[in-house]
Amino acid sequence: MTQLRRNILLFHLGALGDFIVTWPIALALARLHPQSRVFYVTHGQKGALAEKVLRVESLDVETGGWHRLFGSGEDLPASSARALAGAHTIVNFLSGPDEAWSRNVTVANPEAKLLSIPTVAPDNFTGHQSEFLASGLAPWPAAEAATRQILRSVNERGLGAPRANDGAIVIHPGGGAPRKCWPAERYLELARRLRERGRPVRVLLGEVELEQWSRDQVQSFRDAADVRTPASLVELLDEMSSDWAFVGIDSGPGHLAGIFGVRTLGLFGATSHPARWKPLGPQVRVLAAPLESLQVDAAMAALDEILG
Repeated sequence: MTQLRRNILLFHLGALGDFIVTWPIALALARLHPQSRVFYVTHGQKGALAEKVLRVESLDVETGGWHRLFGSGEDLPASSARALAGAHTIVNFLSGPDEAWSRNVTVANPEAKLLSIPTVAPDNFTGHQSEFLASGLAPWPAAEAATRQILRSVNERGLGAPRANDGAIVIHPGGGAPRKCWPAERYLELARRLRERGRPVRVLLGEVELEQWSRDQVQSFRDAADVRTPASLVELLDEMSSDWAFVGIDSGPGHLAGIFGVRTLGLFGATSHPARWKPLGPQVRVLAAPLESLQVDAAMAALDEILG
C-alpha cells in the first residue's frame, strides 16, 4: 500500500533574522499545496513563533532527535521518522545536497522532493537575502514564482492584521555581537529625548543585556522608559503588537517589526550589508554608518522621517 504523503518539511537552524526571511517560502508552499501540512523543523521558540504568525506547524529540532541525520541517520525517533516518511516536499537550509544530512534524508524518504537551498550569497550578489533564497527555488518554478509574489506583497503591505496604534516607540538596544551594537548610552539618550517630546517609549531587554549590563545601567533605562523583558519570541511579538515605531540594529527583532509593517528604523554598521539584510516590510528605513560614530541627532532625524 502506498503511503500517503501530506507533509512539507522546512529544516532551519539559523538565527531569528535568517529564519524570518525564509517565511515567504513557507507561505508560498502552503499556497501551492493547500491540502498539505507545512512544518518548520527548527528550535522550539522559533517554531512557536512561526505557528502563531504563519499558521504552520512545527517540530522541535532539539527534542525530536533530528541531529541524527547529520551522522548515520539511523535510529531516528519514531515520531520524527513518521513525519519524514510522510513528506512529499523537503526544503533544506542546513547543508549542501551532497552532504551526509541530505544523503540520509534521501535514504529515509527517496520519494520526497528534496531541495537544498544555499543561505550564503556570493560576494558579488547585490540583491536582498530573500531574493537570493527565492532563486534557490529555480528547480521548482511554481514555488519560485509564488515566493516572489509573496515577497512583493510583504514589501507592500507586511504580514498580519491592521495594528492598533498606541503611539509607542519600541527600542531594542541589544543585538548579539558587540561589533554590531550601537552604544547603550546613545539608546538611552534617544529614549530620553523621545520622552521629552511626549512619546511613550518601551525598551526591550533580552537575556544578554540583563546578564551583561550592570544593575545601574538597567535601572537608568527603567528610569527613562517602560522596560519589558520578553521571555520568548512569542512574547517579543506581543510586545510589538501595537507599536508605532521600532528602533534597533541589524537583529531578529528588527526583522520581526519590519515584516509586520511596523515603522522600523534599522541602524546598520559598516559591515552589516543593509542592501542584503534590511528587514522585509513596507515601512523600513535604514541608517547605515559606522555605529561607533553614529550620533543621536542622526537617529532622531531619521526617526522623524519615518514618523512623518
